[in-house]
Amino acid sequence: MARTFGLIVLFIAAILGGLWLAATTDTQPQRPAGPAGLGGDFTLMGDRGPVSLHDFKGKVVIVSYGYTSCPDVCPLTLSIITSVLKELSPAELAQVQAMFVSLDPERDTPARVAEYARHFHPNILGLSGTPEEIAEVAKQYLVIYRKVDMPDSALGYALDHSARMYVLDRDGNYADSATHLSSPQELLAKIRAALQG
Repeated sequence: MARTFGLIVLFIAAILGGLWLAATTDTQPQRPAGPAGLGGDFTLMGDRGPVSLHDFKGKVVIVSYGYTSCPDVCPLTLSIITSVLKELSPAELAQVQAMFVSLDPERDTPARVAEYARHFHPNILGLSGTPEEIAEVAKQYLVIYRKVDMPDSALGYALDHSARMYVLDRDGNYADSATHLSSPQELLAKIRAALQG
């Protein structure tokens, strides 16, 4: 009984410690460095040919991951990015590039994902690739995804995936991130911080 009580106390202490760390981290002025090894250059296919992250050196890049058949999270994420792009001044917009990388290369051809991304905003590039290329990029950015069979659906399957928007600095390094639950104002502030950094 005493051992169980001790474990409960340790568990509560760990939770409180985590909450304290999160609270103090959020108030720090410096930008987070991100998990070790996160990010890096990649090359995938757009509807007009290969697109590499290094093509946009000198710009702040926003990268999000998903798929065109996504019923909710991806449209929400791209709507947040669209709102932010519309809030940027013309001078700021010229220094920002948004990318949407499909995690569903079986269905999302470069043409399909490019058209889908442009539906939200003309400055969002839609990218796809081979399953192996997508798996490698997902690994670089710690994106988790898996196929879920849906035998009763016309789609056949869906994808469960993590939903995070990565803000990369002008050198293509991780600067910050946001989730689909973030407000456009939060993402806008992170992008402007990266532009000034």
